[in-house]
Amino acid sequence: MSYFPSSSASFSPVISEVVNAVSEQPFVGEQIAPPLAVNTRKGSYVNVAANQFNNDLTKPRAAGSNYASTISEYGSASFECVEFGCENPLDDIEIATAETDAQFDITASAAMQLRDALRIGHEIRVANLLSAASFTSTAATAAMSVTGSALPITDINAAVMRLNADGIFGGITVVMESSLYQEMLQTDDMRNLINGSGTLAWSTDQVSRVLGVDGIILCNTRYNSAVKGQTASTTKIWPTTSYYVLQVKSGPLSAGGASRTLAYTERGGIYITETFRTEQPPANVVRVRMSTDEVIVNANAGEIITGA
Repeated sequence: MSYFPSSSASFSPVISEVVNAVSEQPFVGEQIAPPLAVNTRKGSYVNVAANQFNNDLTKPRAAGSNYASTISEYGSASFECVEFGCENPLDDIEIATAETDAQFDITASAAMQLRDALRIGHEIRVANLLSAASFTSTAATAAMSVTGSALPITDINAAVMRLNADGIFGGITVVMESSLYQEMLQTDDMRNLINGSGTLAWSTDQVSRVLGVDGIILCNTRYNSAVKGQTASTTKIWPTTSYYVLQVKSGPLSAGGASRTLAYTERGGIYITETFRTEQPPANVVRVRMSTDEVIVNANAGEIITGA
């Protein structure tokens, strides 16, 4: 079976399945801003301007009078899905020198590298999206490095209570860079409550219960910020002195949540693999592309804790 039947780019379901099944880095962008299919490249979506909830509307109605009524404060924001993509030409000479089943192995490897490059870009955009969002910002009691003074349990519980006061319940998640998370576990506040001497390893679901949240997303993604061909410079994508407490939900916007990745379905959506043949130079070309826009759906559904 040829994965490169002609010079016309064609969708490759086998390679796409491999690309979407394997991941080397612990990418979290799609967890924080889950993909949501849209059938137009640009348009408008509903966002929550202010939460109005739990009002007592059980007003008595006299004969001839109207029922009690209320309004919800929704707004409209625009989106525009941008296409991102990258190609890798596999020269015939490279394929000829490879082992048996080289066409599949090389194609799958090239596609996964391209996918990871796109995932890094997506995660950078999600990190920038949260950083620029108009979430409520609150200073931490103290930096995590000041182990005797930092009170992450208090800080996070207070953020949860503020979210609850805005009608945000369920899916409340701590989004934190992994090294900051390790610092948090060594604060006296955490050690006294969950692991005494600090020698025991606790899973994130156990820690989340201590913090009073529904989950924890650890952000450990890095990327090479050096120009191609130069010495690699590994850089963390997520901040190490601040973190987020936000509602993470997938599915339709009505399900809630702070953010989504809108994926334009007419161009395939997210991480689509295509293959085609070129003769100048003679090569099989692998392409991975995506068409997305990352958006804030409800700024009331997120909190940022600074100075951590």
